[in-house]
Amino acid sequence: ETAYFHELKPLIEERIKEKLEQFWNEGISGADFFISAIGPAIEIFGRYARVEKLSGERVEIKELLKFIRKTVSEYALSKILKNPQLGSIDTETRFYILWRWTFNSAKVIFDDARLLSQALGLELSDYWGKGSFIKKEKEFIQVLGPKERGRDFLSKEKYENMVDVLHKALIYWKDEKRDKVAKLLTSTGHLENPHFWQVAQGISEVLPEDNEEKRLLQGFIYGRETYYKKANSQRFIQLKMFGE
Repeated sequence: ETAYFHELKPLIEERIKEKLEQFWNEGISGADFFISAIGPAIEIFGRYARVEKLSGERVEIKELLKFIRKTVSEYALSKILKNPQLGSIDTETRFYILWRWTFNSAKVIFDDARLLSQALGLELSDYWGKGSFIKKEKEFIQVLGPKERGRDFLSKEKYENMVDVLHKALIYWKDEKRDKVAKLLTSTGHLENPHFWQVAQGISEVLPEDNEEKRLLQGFIYGRETYYKKANSQRFIQLKMFGE
């Protein structure tokens, strides 16, 4: 029997998420989480002798795996961030969160890194060597934390993703420059952006206990009220100067 892929997708997605909920509750995470979703998807896909697109072209297993990775990525992100609405989280930040959850700080062979990035629609070659948190070293890909990136990126004035803002804020926090943290978060609109704080908290929770980035994140998050107070103080000074 032949089936159409667009009709199977909702059934596969439902079956995957049903199993993922079980796997999540059992503490399965990272690469194992992605692998564990393949069986449930094959249960449905494998019922048919042939699965086609509307064009009549056969859907190969490679395309099924791509759909599985995308579904698992979205599910994992919603769990990590404790928020099913991911529309306000940029692609680079989603990649960063999933990388930390899947690989932590490890160097990963390019093909494995590419599979994760493709699930999110991110092209790795667009980022490495350009002041990004993505670094290519021979056949390996590494995702850099705030300290590993050095200080050059601190001169950035334009931010294309939450990770750059978060990393800059963490460096300022480490240097005990709370005023700069408040100014940065205010100017980028993230001081009162709940999604930004969900990202910071989510990354912190997936990192291991002895991780330096986790320690920085925990301290940064703990000081949240301080940034509000400093931002309000900065606004008061500006209003006073303007009034004068």
